[in-house]
Amino acid sequence: MAPQYADFSREEFDQRYAKTRALMAEQNLDAMLITERLNYQYYSGHRSEQCAVDKIRSYMVIIPKDGDPTLITMPFEVAQVEQTSFISDIRTTGGLMGHPEFIIGVLKDLGLSKAKIGCELGREQYLGISYLGLQEVMQGLPEASFVDAADIILKVRNVKSPQEIEYLRRASIISAEAQRKTFTQVRAGMTENEVAQILRENLIANGAEKISLLCVLSGANEKGIVLLPTDRVIQKGETLGFDVGVSYRGYWSDLARTASIGEPSAELKEFYNWSMQLRHDCNMQLTAGNKPADVVAVVDKYLAERGLQTMGVGRVGHGVGIETTEYPSLAAFEDVTFEVGNVFACNPNFSNHLGFINAEDNWAITEGEPDLLSAPVADWDIPIVEA
Repeated sequence: MAPQYADFSREEFDQRYAKTRALMAEQNLDAMLITERLNYQYYSGHRSEQCAVDKIRSYMVIIPKDGDPTLITMPFEVAQVEQTSFISDIRTTGGLMGHPEFIIGVLKDLGLSKAKIGCELGREQYLGISYLGLQEVMQGLPEASFVDAADIILKVRNVKSPQEIEYLRRASIISAEAQRKTFTQVRAGMTENEVAQILRENLIANGAEKISLLCVLSGANEKGIVLLPTDRVIQKGETLGFDVGVSYRGYWSDLARTASIGEPSAELKEFYNWSMQLRHDCNMQLTAGNKPADVVAVVDKYLAERGLQTMGVGRVGHGVGIETTEYPSLAAFEDVTFEVGNVFACNPNFSNHLGFINAEDNWAITEGEPDLLSAPVADWDIPIVEA
């Protein structure tokens, strides 16, 4: 029976499995053992709140090269799995301990005791099982081999479906509208924490399901940025910046905005406008067939003309999806070609005597100009907060 409350159709998951299996075939893999909670969510459709906070229990998806996937979860999660996931082979263990032994038994039962199994061992991947627990599984299956399959997961997740993009669009709009509204409600004399509370209320009222990142930054930041809001009082003549990640249906946005507390100085106006032109030219490089190096080249050109340097973070943007920040980076070293369905946050930014100057929107790659997901887009002229 089809789940009542699935975030996606069966066809969507079938496409994910088909793409994964095509890459598995290239590496002669017999199965994938998916353990990290967001990868688990991506391949199962089950968004578990327990999984995010409870590291003693196992949540896994096993994708064989042929046949249907198998899901491992806790007995108390079965009702939620059945309402949201198309996977019908659900295996449960009630105990808090002994999970490696249980996983070994499942893999044996699936005929994988001598298999070549792909795992989340490499780049930008983290296991949803302890290192020693995985070692126990490997030792319990001495004739099987466990190899890194991080590149498969990265490649499959990198290209979003139309429905994924619509969820990303909704998450982006929630944040863009809430940040714009917050600038109209805050004043000089408030603390960063007071501003942050107003921003949180607007985000939740606008439909945000979760907040992964909420930075409120005021004043000059020549030595870097302080990511968490504090009890610092914002002052007239300073900048006030937000950098926020919120989710909708498990999909995230990553947006930043900067405003002036009171009328901006001529220097701040000019620098903000210059940074917005830089940002625009970078965003226009986000089109199918280009590479991250094309975006970085624009930044390098602008910086050279002004004699500036980046903040030294190693990239000027990143992918956005079921994580606020995900593969790939918009960095010169990243040898990927943009495809229709990629989604990026592009945000060359600066922390200097004027403050933290940033305006970050989210874009989907198309055959032509990029598709703005985060309407309303950041203002070309710096917004002004009442002093």
